[in-house]
Amino acid sequence: MQGGLALQGDKKEHIYFMGIGGIGMSGIAEILLDFGYRISGSDIKVSNVTERLQKKGASIYIGQRAENITDDIDYVVRSTAIRDTNEEYMRVKELGLPVLHRSQMLAKLMEEKKAICVAGAHGKTTTSSMIALAMELAQKEPTIVVGGEIAQIGSNAKSGNGTYLVAEADESDGSFLNLHPWMTVITNVEEDHLDHYKDLDAIRDAFVSFVKMPGEDGVAVLNYDCAETRQLAQYVTGKVISYGMAEDANIRGVNVRQEQNENLVDVYADDHLLGTLRLRVPGLHNISNALATVAAGLAIGMTFEELAAGLKEFGGARRRFQLLGVVQNIQIIDDYAHHPTEVAATIGAAKGVHSGRVVAVFQPHRYSRTKFLAEKFAQAFDLADEVVLTDVYSAGEDLSEGAQSDIIAQHMTRPSHFVERERLNAFLQEFVQPGDMVLMMGAGNIWQNSIQLVEDLKQK
Repeated sequence: MQGGLALQGDKKEHIYFMGIGGIGMSGIAEILLDFGYRISGSDIKVSNVTERLQKKGASIYIGQRAENITDDIDYVVRSTAIRDTNEEYMRVKELGLPVLHRSQMLAKLMEEKKAICVAGAHGKTTTSSMIALAMELAQKEPTIVVGGEIAQIGSNAKSGNGTYLVAEADESDGSFLNLHPWMTVITNVEEDHLDHYKDLDAIRDAFVSFVKMPGEDGVAVLNYDCAETRQLAQYVTGKVISYGMAEDANIRGVNVRQEQNENLVDVYADDHLLGTLRLRVPGLHNISNALATVAAGLAIGMTFEELAAGLKEFGGARRRFQLLGVVQNIQIIDDYAHHPTEVAATIGAAKGVHSGRVVAVFQPHRYSRTKFLAEKFAQAFDLADEVVLTDVYSAGEDLSEGAQSDIIAQHMTRPSHFVERERLNAFLQEFVQPGDMVLMMGAGNIWQNSIQLVEDLKQK
């Protein structure tokens, strides 16, 4: 194998992860631990993830310091978040240790498997988790590396003895082009990650390259409800399976409805009725994610009954419309939404299942995204009854002029509230009222406020 890394546990190499607590990094590290590799790594703080890895045998350093890097390390794994000025990375370069990007290490895991890689601006964590769970419950024994914890597995990663590997493919930095997909699943293509891509044309070009990667023996599962994704079909050299509500989709959803707490849709394969999906997760976006799962599952020989049974058990990935608690008849929902389309979908799902007031609390993620998409963010909050904005989570970006939360508020047609994050929970305790559903949204650290808000309301 490339670089001499066998990934079967027979060489016992020492692999070091810089930022091992990150969701993408930790999943790969966990699988390598299962293979028998010696794993160590660092992160800036203790978390449930670092503690889980430590229990499985990883050596974890809290704090990223040069002395963590020793000359017995065979490979260093780095994510895009690790800057060239990082103290550990400078020591790695000084010692001349081999460095792999996180995506390159994930690609090595794919070399012995048929990889099902899920990419798209939105829905890739939920869709990859749905596919993984359906396969796991049908005893297909997949290897799993996704971006959110699956409750039934207790992790976002698992090594399996089966043929397939299910992975979330991150297009944000272009690194998904390092992977080795056998199947590409594209949920949607939209303007985002403009800190990396010049414009939408550059994003299109990246996805065109991605769907070409499986070759003639591969499969592309494409969302035909998204015009941009539909256009990718012309570049696929293998088999195309389309899904969506569109009349020309191969796997088509019709008659979407709510029954009690379930989200229902009838599913057709071309003109043949396969049956009805019953989902515990709300929103049209989750109907779409489930249809992608059906398309992918049927392509690997699963039955509709197996897929429907697995999808019925899916309760949502962590931080995807996750109910954290109900206190004083106030529901606190935590969600990873950080793009206008995701924010609008989350609010829409809330309005679909909740008759009371929906309070949308949003922490913008990255100055670049806030600046470029401010007007679209403002429109995304149209369905919310109340909007509370807090500080931008920089995600390592330098402060950019004209990229604060107030730029979103300036485009809104009705008043919103801005509250600094350190005062956010005190404000919400007084602002929310019985009957409210509080949506805490963002890809930064607002989840900490979400958990604390449940406790604050209990104490109150």
